[in-house]
Amino acid sequence: MLLRSAVSLLALCAFPLLAQGRPIDEGTFTVAKAGSPTTTESFRIVRRDDGQITATSHQVIGTQQTRSTLTTDSSGTPVKYEMSVKDKGAAVFTVTAQARAGRLASMATTQAGDESVREYPMTAGKSIILEPGLLHQLYFVTLVKRPPTFQAIEFRTGHPAAVTLTPKGLEPVDVGGKSLTGTHYTLTAGPARYEFWIDGQGRLLRVEIPGQGVVATREDAPR
Repeated sequence: MLLRSAVSLLALCAFPLLAQGRPIDEGTFTVAKAGSPTTTESFRIVRRDDGQITATSHQVIGTQQTRSTLTTDSSGTPVKYEMSVKDKGAAVFTVTAQARAGRLASMATTQAGDESVREYPMTAGKSIILEPGLLHQLYFVTLVKRPPTFQAIEFRTGHPAAVTLTPKGLEPVDVGGKSLTGTHYTLTAGPARYEFWIDGQGRLLRVEIPGQGVVATREDAPR
């Protein structure tokens, strides 16, 4: 009965209408990785009238498409999340999640139709969602209240990971043929290491994942 109640609650929260708000960033990343098809990731991030932040994205890798919607509070702490992965139109993986009373309740469905319901403990200002491969979500990392280590939730693995963020200072970055100045950050999450650059308005300029040979560049400079 408890499991059915949790599933019903999450189903009601799935795929809400997006609130209007002030745009923070919008753009498309082209992601190059040796031996893999070119990836594009289009995203839009807005600050809503209630102060919450919502990011939507559409990622294409060959025949696979991923769509996501993440809503957080002003510190990047998750409030609501939806993600669906399809390959040639067939569902591969879906997840919906809703925050309540310091926890994030989620329901995930696999390609085989298996369902799982989990709860992740969260601490306001010290917890984020960071799905491997969805690069725009790095925007929320810089909103965290900068403890030495904080928590990133990854739904595909089903385990929260301890991550560390280290600022490296200002550096020039080529974005859409323009030289911009961005703050260089290093993020470590388990064996993964992300190098990324953020401009003075918090907009993501470039992402590299050295261990995977990934280089992501924006098609145009932020406006």
